[in-house]
Amino acid sequence: MRILLSLLFLLSTFQLAAQNPSEDYLGSWYTYGSHHRLSEKFSLNPYAELRFYEPSSNYNLAFVSMRGNFHFNPEETVGVGYAYLDIDTVFEFDNEPNVHEHRLFEQYTLVHNNSKIKVSHRARLEHRFLDFTERNEIQNRFRYRISLKYDINTTFHFLMFEEPFVNFQDQVFHENRFYTGIGINIMKQLQLQIGYLKQHIRKNNLNRIQIGITIRTDSRPAKPTLAQL
Repeated sequence: MRILLSLLFLLSTFQLAAQNPSEDYLGSWYTYGSHHRLSEKFSLNPYAELRFYEPSSNYNLAFVSMRGNFHFNPEETVGVGYAYLDIDTVFEFDNEPNVHEHRLFEQYTLVHNNSKIKVSHRARLEHRFLDFTERNEIQNRFRYRISLKYDINTTFHFLMFEEPFVNFQDQVFHENRFYTGIGINIMKQLQLQIGYLKQHIRKNNLNRIQIGITIRTDSRPAKPTLAQL
């Protein structure tokens, strides 16, 4: 509890150094993620996200996606997916109405486990179909995320990741995300995450609280124990 209170107090101080309307407030990202293991080789990942410029007001973005994965082995996975986004930047740019995006993406994930520490590398290629009021655009970008998970005990774990983005259009290095937070295993299949996200995007430095839940299911048959063999 002391860790969570200290984290929330730290987050509340970041809005003191504001530069523009989008930086004036401590925004929020609320996320839902799930991982459904269908077999030894296949799994599905539904995901949803709701972003605000403030903790619970000034809507910014809604995001829903579905990804299918093929597991080569416990360490290597490839996935393909689709996402839909509704983006509202009126709070930041008065003349910019909602933008709708359809996104296709491919990714490769490599995981290293070392005792209590889990290191994950994710490389993702995204194809963005953007629907503006007066035009349509197709944009492509690459993003690489390295993340670290440290198990404090059976209930709590520490999370951290760094993710730079590379645009294939103008402004090549247009975004970077740094995240740190605490994960809580509420039940065997349910996890809560509370953390801080620093987002550099289009010369803006944004501070965001990120709160999310993750659900995991596994449809693989249980492996027989020695007593059953």
